[in-house]
Amino acid sequence: MLNNRHGQAKILTSDGIHLLLKISLLCARDQALFMFCLYTACRLSEARQMPWRNVFYNGTVLEEIVIPKEITKGQEATRTIPTHPSLVKFLEQYYRESLELVKLLEQSGGWSHWSLTERGQVFVNRALSCPKCGSTQLIKYGVCKKEQQYFCKRCVWQFRASLAVRNEAAQAATQVHTPLGVTASFNFGLLFRDPNNPFLFPGKGGKGCLSLSGAGDIFDTAFARAGITGASSHSCRRTALTWMHAAGVPLRVLQEISGHKDLGALQRYLEVTEEEVLSAINLLS
Repeated sequence: MLNNRHGQAKILTSDGIHLLLKISLLCARDQALFMFCLYTACRLSEARQMPWRNVFYNGTVLEEIVIPKEITKGQEATRTIPTHPSLVKFLEQYYRESLELVKLLEQSGGWSHWSLTERGQVFVNRALSCPKCGSTQLIKYGVCKKEQQYFCKRCVWQFRASLAVRNEAAQAATQVHTPLGVTASFNFGLLFRDPNNPFLFPGKGGKGCLSLSGAGDIFDTAFARAGITGASSHSCRRTALTWMHAAGVPLRVLQEISGHKDLGALQRYLEVTEEEVLSAINLLS
C-alpha cells in the first residue's frame, strides 16, 4: 500500500469505486478522467494528454481508443484499447455536459466564486446592465454600506446597485443555472471552450492539457472525500491490470494493454490476494 508516496498504490474495490463516483468525483470531467484511467489501464500522464479526436467522432465515442506513442512513457509504441461499454457512458456524459457548460459560460460571461451561490448555482441577470458599457455580464461583488456592489466582466467596472441600468421589459430577467458540479470556471478546463485545443482534458481556461499536478489533485481529493487511504492516481491502472489477471487474462495480453516493456515490470504491478493463494494451495493433491 502507498504510504507517504512510498510503496505500491492501493488496489481499489468495486464498492470503493462506487463510493468515489457517488460522493467524491463531483463533475462529469472528473468521473470521465477516473474511468478513462480505469477502463484503459493507462497512466494518468497519458490520460491527461489524450487527443479528443482519438476518442470521439462527430460526438460518438469510438469503438477503439488509440493511445499515441507520443504521449506514452518512453514514446515507443502506440496502443489500441477496445472501448468498454461502461466507459462509453461516462465519456458521453462528459461530452454532453461540456457543451452545456460552454453555452452557460457564454451566457453568463464566465462564473467564479463571486457569482456562485452556496448551492452551486450561476445567476444570469438580464434585467441589469453596466452603466459604462451596457453589458449584462454582471456578478455580485459584495455589499458596501448596505448597498449591493456589481462587477462588470466586460469592462471591469465596479459600481453600486443604484447606478445599474434597469431593463424593466426584460423577460425572465434572472435565470438560474446549475454548473453541473463545476465550482469555478477560471480553474476548470472546459472541453470545446477552445475549438482548436486538441486535448480531451483541457487545462486551466480551456488551454493546453490538464497539468499532471492538477490531475493528481483530482484523484487525491476524491480519495480523501471517500476516506480511502493508500490510493493514488496509479490505483486505477493497478486495479485494472490486477482484476484482469485474476480473471485469467494471459500476461502477454496484459502487456499489450499496459504498454510495459517487459513482463517483469508488469508482474510487479499485479497484486495477489490471500484468497488466490489459498485456492492455489488447495489445488495440491
